[in-house]
Formats: sequence, C-alpha cells, structure tokens
Amino acid sequence: MIVEIVPIANLQFKKTAWYTVYLNDSVLTEFEDFQKRMSENEKDEFELNEIRRFIQHIGQIHGAKPNFFKPERAAERLPPPFYIIETEDVDDFGLRLYCIRLCEEIVILLNGGRKTNRDPENCPNCSSHFRLANKLARKINEAILEGYIELDLDNKEIIIEEDFNLEI
Repeated sequence: MIVEIVPIANLQFKKTAWYTVYLNDSVLTEFEDFQKRMSENEKDEFELNEIRRFIQHIGQIHGAKPNFFKPERAAERLPPPFYIIETEDVDDFGLRLYCIRLCEEIVILLNGGRKTNRDPENCPNCSSHFRLANKLARKINEAILEGYIELDLDNKEIIIEEDFNLEI
C-alpha cells in the first residue's frame, strides 16, 4: 500500500501544522474519511466538533505537546484521557482519532471511530484504524531515522526524499 502524506490546508496554524495521508489512490484522505463517517450521526458529530476545536486550540495556542495526546503503542490518539465526554453507556469510550505526533510542530491525523471495547484491537470500529496508525507510525519513524523523511520545524513541513515511496 502506497502512502502519500499531505498537509491539511485549513489546519495550518501558528504552533502546529496538521497533515494526513492518502492510501493508494483513495479519493478521500484518512482524516476526511473519519470526518465524513463521524458527521453521519448526531452523537458522533458532536464529539467530532469537540475534537476539531481541540485540534485548533493545540495548533493556535499550545503546540502539539505530549500531554495533549494519549500514547497508543507507536501511534497516539485524540482526545487525551483527561478530555472526557459524559455518556451513560458503559461500552462507549467515545470517539478516537488516531494520529502520529512527530513533534510539537507537526502531527499527522489519521482515522478512527467510536471505541466500544476497552482494547482498541478488539473494537469493531477502531481496530483497523488502530493497527494502521501503529504500522504507519513505525514506518514513518524508521524513514526519519534513515533520512528519507526530514522535518523542517521552522516551516512546519514534512520533506520526503524525491525517490522515496512510503509503503506499508
């Protein structure tokens, strides 16, 4: 599977620039797919809007500090554990948006869903997104260490060597 990392045009802020990915020849990016699916249900849309506000707040005011994210093995997720939306359903752990926080200036937003099992690998809504996020995080970190991907922190850009294809 070929992965293309792209900036999210309306999520380029003073402190943090947000990116996402296209998988193969998909029409939608992973983040666009997440937003589209979560906009179809009123409860999901409410939480999606809260996540959007949180992303904007991080990008404009604080930067992508580690305490704003919850580690999920090699990847991370939003919202963090201290950001809880009340629910009466004991099997509803809220929306999960998986991402890769490369540094305070650059984050890659991926995909996710409503978590209905304590273990994301056993959640029918999140397991595939959780696995993809972790696989992609390992590949990107490896490419950074090998010099195929560089981070330009001053311009908040991801620079990928011209002949390099990110594959998972």
